[in-house]
Amino acid sequence: MDNESPNIGSLEDLDEDALIERCRAEIPHQTVAFHELVRRYEGMVYHTCLRMLGNVEEAEETCQDAFLRVFQKLHQFEGRSSFKTWLFRVVYNFCMTRRRKLAIRRERGTEIQAEIVRESETQDTEAEANETELSETVHRAIDRLKPDDKEIIQLRFISDLSLEEIAEILGLGLSAAKMRLYRAMDRFKTVYQNLEESH
Repeated sequence: MDNESPNIGSLEDLDEDALIERCRAEIPHQTVAFHELVRRYEGMVYHTCLRMLGNVEEAEETCQDAFLRVFQKLHQFEGRSSFKTWLFRVVYNFCMTRRRKLAIRRERGTEIQAEIVRESETQDTEAEANETELSETVHRAIDRLKPDDKEIIQLRFISDLSLEEIAEILGLGLSAAKMRLYRAMDRFKTVYQNLEESH
């Protein structure tokens, strides 16, 4: 596979649509433009995988799998939604599949809790300790939500997607997505407050 190109630097100046068209023209014989596409989005994809899976190894592997699928299926992207939304749908589906597999072997909440404990042991100041405690309570509250509530909370506040993007990913109307999010937030606040009061 030829990965060389005399215009690598110019790829950074391309807007998203032009870069995707360059990728389509090159794949599968060249991957220079695709590497630029990965560079632009790998941070968001990895962050999403890590937040949804709670494990570095699983996140790295899922991130790689997702980009491989994008490489294979980019020609199917029709531009009816933004590329970010299309990409996130791919990533989201991979994460949900991986989570179902992980659930058979272990409880995800236990692993997240263990990681938080390890992090808290490295904190040196009271302020940092308080921040860790807040993070722990937030994660515990999220983990206690019902699957539908947890899903939309993670999409909005952890993956930082807009309501329009969430609605498209979940196949909901915008009004329905808003209502589902607001109800999930109310239930999250109740769980969070109960955890705070039990300290």
